Amino acid sequence: MDKTTFSCFVFGEILYDCFTDRTCLGGAALNFAWNLRQLGFPVAMISAVGRDDLGRQARDFLTRADIGQQYVADRPEPTGTVDVFLQDGQPSYTIRSGVAWDHIETQPALDQPPDLIYYGTAAQRSPANRPGLEHLLAANPRHRFFDVNLRKDAYSRETVLFGLEAASIVKLNDEEWEEVRLIADVDRPVDLIARFTLDCLAITLGAKGAQLHYAKTSFGKRLEPVPVIDAVGAGDAFSGVLAAGALLDTNQQQVLNLACTAGAAAVQHPGAHLQLPDEVKAAFD
Repeated sequence: MDKTTFSCFVFGEILYDCFTDRTCLGGAALNFAWNLRQLGFPVAMISAVGRDDLGRQARDFLTRADIGQQYVADRPEPTGTVDVFLQDGQPSYTIRSGVAWDHIETQPALDQPPDLIYYGTAAQRSPANRPGLEHLLAANPRHRFFDVNLRKDAYSRETVLFGLEAASIVKLNDEEWEEVRLIADVDRPVDLIARFTLDCLAITLGAKGAQLHYAKTSFGKRLEPVPVIDAVGAGDAFSGVLAAGALLDTNQQQVLNLACTAGAAAVQHPGAHLQLPDEVKAAFD
């Protein structure tokens, strides 16, 4: 299949993860775009960066990665940064406010429904961003990928429910599932699927693997233990592969296996922008 004909838009944050010993370009939205682009799909970011050195470096990365940046605005606010603290390879985050990606106001003119729109909760923390996201979702994309990605002080009950109501694919981790099921007032994955008419619900379980849930069936994948260096970006690698599988209508168990392989590779790599394993890339050639 000619993947160059697909249209994929990623709405959300471009930011820098500031560790105690290094600073790395990241943000769940950009990480997702990086992984999906590695699998051969055209991807355009809809975001904003500052008119500063970090913003220029981010644009250089987008150019090298061949990720579309025509909808990335230059803003007077600084490029976003997040303080990241690792404990046993697991991250916690402090997200700076009043930054460029709090002003994602670009609304692309779309001649036909996109194949995929990706969005999360963090970029919804700013009311200025909602019209742009609503504009994209109103274009009737074939897949609406909601990466729940809850971060302290960067989501609300309203933004979670808005994301669920608009989505066809939802991805979250096991801790987020406990929060989301309370917000949505459901007990089981199949109940969430029924309430919001989802095509797919993905729940990642960290070192234990992951699950894919559908209206009438579910799949699971257990992982062999691997050394964890840095778990930042592991969920984004998983999401990129899951989205590729949806775009190509790939066998569901195969997609889950490949997504878990990508996530397991990511935790063994510092930073969020690893090269996906060859076996994962080959599956989508």
